[in-house]
Amino acid sequence: MAASSAVVHVLRRTLASTFAAVLVLGLAVTLLAAPGGTPAGPRPADVTPIAPVAAALPSATYRTFTLNVCHCLGPKKAMADVRRALELGDAGGLQEFSQLEDRQNLMKLLQEKDWGWYMPIGAGVAIPIVWDRQRFRLIQGRSVRTHGPQNGVTPARYINTVRLRELATGKVFGFINTHTIAQASRDAQLTDMDRIPRLRKHLRMLRQEIKRLAGTTEHVFAAGDLNVNYLADRRRRLPGLPTDTLGDLVNFDMALTGSRGPGSLLDYAMTLRKGSGFDRTSATVVRGFNSDHDAVVVTYRTTDLFATGALHNRPVGGSGADRKRIGDRQARAVMNAEPGALVRLATTRLDDPTVGNALVDAAAEGVSVQVVLGAGAGTDVERRLVAAIGSDRAASSWVVRCEGSCLGGSGRTETNVLLVSRAGGTTELTMVGAGQMTKAARRHWSSTYVSSDPELYAGYGRIFTRLAADTTDTTRTRVLTWGRYVAQLYPVPDVPRRDPVLRGLAAVGCKNAKGLRTDDGRTNVRVAVRSWAGARGKRIAERLVTLRDRGCDVAAVLGPNVLSGVRRTLQRGGVPVRSAKVGGNLLVLDGRYGKRAGVQKAWVGGPAWSDGALSGDGLSLVVSERETVRQYLDGFSRAWNNG
Repeated sequence: MAASSAVVHVLRRTLASTFAAVLVLGLAVTLLAAPGGTPAGPRPADVTPIAPVAAALPSATYRTFTLNVCHCLGPKKAMADVRRALELGDAGGLQEFSQLEDRQNLMKLLQEKDWGWYMPIGAGVAIPIVWDRQRFRLIQGRSVRTHGPQNGVTPARYINTVRLRELATGKVFGFINTHTIAQASRDAQLTDMDRIPRLRKHLRMLRQEIKRLAGTTEHVFAAGDLNVNYLADRRRRLPGLPTDTLGDLVNFDMALTGSRGPGSLLDYAMTLRKGSGFDRTSATVVRGFNSDHDAVVVTYRTTDLFATGALHNRPVGGSGADRKRIGDRQARAVMNAEPGALVRLATTRLDDPTVGNALVDAAAEGVSVQVVLGAGAGTDVERRLVAAIGSDRAASSWVVRCEGSCLGGSGRTETNVLLVSRAGGTTELTMVGAGQMTKAARRHWSSTYVSSDPELYAGYGRIFTRLAADTTDTTRTRVLTWGRYVAQLYPVPDVPRRDPVLRGLAAVGCKNAKGLRTDDGRTNVRVAVRSWAGARGKRIAERLVTLRDRGCDVAAVLGPNVLSGVRRTLQRGGVPVRSAKVGGNLLVLDGRYGKRAGVQKAWVGGPAWSDGALSGDGLSLVVSERETVRQYLDGFSRAWNNG
């Protein structure tokens, strides 16, 4: 382990040194191209791609700051403030750099300190974002004007955004910086009704930019001088001010003390309430600057958005982000890919616009995007994707639609998987959906299994190739082993002894179990199924009743296409059932399996539990990780309690 850690350390140092040298060269080229101007930092094209790593490495502690450097300061005092601010974090936002001399001095200082910057000419030039080049390189920058100038009132206002690649891990960090109109709100009140509409518009647009960044970026942070006293706004909550406009979307991470005098906190630091990729560890206001503002500094620990485990939509009892968590996370995985990466998607049906737009945008940026769709009439999202990347298999990006099923079965295709060669800091990412990739999934209890296991990625990659061929698959092996994973490939003969669900349930023992939720010694069997019918469906239901009679703790959440015959069989057999909008098929076991007393398994995805479904295409994945099964049990409980 010590030798392995040393190799990783050397690799990180080598990568950092290489990129630092390339970035300095890019800076020189940029300055020569625009002498005397205020360009952004080096362009991504000036940088050699990062070599892939086996899996996401942990990030070091991340510190950020925001500081309004008053335009009233002389050059020496302004640069003294910046020089001190750079010691406070790894990246930061500055405001009030409206004067050319200050911007030129800032670039010189940043070059001296080996920091990068985003300061677009003619747009948000007065609100630069800066970062330590030893840690980050620029992927892209964006500047949006919120409203125009008004003589005697305000200059035009902007929101700046950058996406940064962390050199040591490949993870993507987003930073938003902004500065709203002044004197519209005093002590978080609606003070100047001529200026308030501009402030409200700015905050609405800031909300949209935060959401937009979250759709493409692992770690999301926003900062700036919002010119509203948060210490009062958190109490008043007046319409259109920060707490009202942003409070359901973000955490306000600032220390609760003034940043412009002891009672006025105008300088904000924000992360997403759900899925920011950050856990705050400390926050402070650092005083003693020449400016009339102090620096707001926040320290974070990063969290892995693509960590191995189960990801759930929560259509009831959660927020908007909870309802579309799976689609948003899939889109973020796609948009975290850089030019040269490979994204492959196989799905029965695609009409989630978030995922569709991410695929189109990724292909436009040079990512190879390859998509296999099930048969049937195309959705608007699918048609747009075909129009954008075409169907030429000789190209790097393409869409193919299977005729009938993709592997030659008489049924439909039921494989829903996303493969990304590199999503930020995670390589060989696999996301296996238990349901279709549709907008309607936001209204369903559905799940996706996430993994960066290279053997699982390679295994699904081989299946993807077979699906894309759209021919009759004659491979005899239907049970596939990929490292620690087992997968069941369909179609299979439509006879009970070959039924994968019945075979999976055959080894379940009911007593003397030692599982995660088996305090009474009974094995837990949990079922959440969208479609369940026919003679085959009745056989599976009868097997569950048998397990209940033998002492297992069996419960089922039944989706919209579970027919009454199956429901009656379960209820008459004493199996507790509830109805909910289930978006896929899931079977979870916690307890005795075969001769072992403490086994956890989840069967994810695969065709419906109905007659004829065995003749369709599909893949059911067996996951045996304790923590993942715990997550599936928790997801089942939420659906059971809120369905």
